[in-house]
Amino acid sequence: MLLRVLPSPSKYLTIFLFGFGATALPTPMPAQTMIEATGRPVSLFAGEGKLLKLDTPSQTVFLADPEIADVEIKSPNLLYIYGKAMGETTLFVIDANDDVSVASSVKVSTNVKALNSAAHASVQGGSFSVLEVDGALVLTGRVGTISDAEQVQNVVQRLAGDAVPVVNGLSLNTPPQVNLQVKIAEVSRTVTEDLGTDWTSLSGNGLTGGTSVAGGYSLSSQFNVGSSLQGVTLEALMNEGLVTILSEPNLTARSGDKASFLAGGRFPYQTQAGDGEVRVVFEPFGVELDFEPEVQRSDKIKLVVNTKIRELDFSKGSTTDLQNLPLILERSAATTIEVSSGQSFAIAGLFKATSQQNIKQIPGLGEIPLLGALFRSTSFQKGETELVIIVTPYLVTPGAPGKFKTPLDRFAPADRVSRAIAGELTFGTPDDGRATVSVKGINGKAGLLLQ
Repeated sequence: MLLRVLPSPSKYLTIFLFGFGATALPTPMPAQTMIEATGRPVSLFAGEGKLLKLDTPSQTVFLADPEIADVEIKSPNLLYIYGKAMGETTLFVIDANDDVSVASSVKVSTNVKALNSAAHASVQGGSFSVLEVDGALVLTGRVGTISDAEQVQNVVQRLAGDAVPVVNGLSLNTPPQVNLQVKIAEVSRTVTEDLGTDWTSLSGNGLTGGTSVAGGYSLSSQFNVGSSLQGVTLEALMNEGLVTILSEPNLTARSGDKASFLAGGRFPYQTQAGDGEVRVVFEPFGVELDFEPEVQRSDKIKLVVNTKIRELDFSKGSTTDLQNLPLILERSAATTIEVSSGQSFAIAGLFKATSQQNIKQIPGLGEIPLLGALFRSTSFQKGETELVIIVTPYLVTPGAPGKFKTPLDRFAPADRVSRAIAGELTFGTPDDGRATVSVKGINGKAGLLLQ
């Protein structure tokens, strides 16, 4: 903006009259002329320059905001102006007679056409556009995947510069939903062999001690050693155990959203703070599943999976002043994979074999061949564990209610007569589960069937 002040002759007349003591006349305000930027606007892209040829030689050049644009004077009749950042400023050019030869606004914008071309070249498919709104770039339209939307935003932001705000208003063509089926299978086998010898002096004098076997089978004998009556007991026990665990949690979530599942419970235990206050903390146990799916392309699914199995074992826990605390046995796996719909992936596996042997004996006597077995106790323990975790994702869409089955379909509890006389618990035939459970063809049983 340029202000031009014109002097008035009445000002000097007023001063002259005051010098002779005459009555003062009112002093008029100086006249002002405001010159607006009404000329032809200068439009530039950021990083673009243009030459302005003037009809009259320039004396002074004013540019309001040098952060948006800048100007260089090549000669009195030739100016070079170039854009630096998005925005609008004003340009005034004054000649030697103080006349305004140029009064124009300078508008610097982003080359939206070039941004649209670069954005469409960075992804395949999609119908979207880049718009400039009040100094910001707005992305509108639809793309195929979340990664495509992020790719478009990254390209536009990199070309426009960090100072330009980019608003991502892109949406997905069809937000997919992913069903994740997890199979956790574990087999644990243990073998324990214990052999103990327990000596007892029945007459007060003799050999006493040894190791007994809890719950074992025993063979006892008594004999005289001089004037003493001596007793000896042989105890033996062999234990074999087999534990199998099969858990198949499944969960459905929309692409890009997190989902969690817990089948079990939360065990409460008490803790005591330094001030003596007792607090209750809940620790989850059972089968827990957390996953976050993301559909990368039409046939690829990225999965962030975290699955856990926790069991409470009170036999190996600890005891405090407040309560008995169990030992929490946990098997867990956390990973990120990429598979196609319907493909399976083993994300974790474990094979563990352990063995332990202990011998307790009387020094010297336990080393005697053959007879030394009466003066020692042995224990042997062997364990093997196999664990595998398999995940299978499916792209799914909602289906009609008749497509789905539950464990209670065609189920009814038996009445008193059938239960007492025939020993029956249910009426009807449980569903065989042969119907599909989704329109994408995930065939199988929807839950456990009552047999």
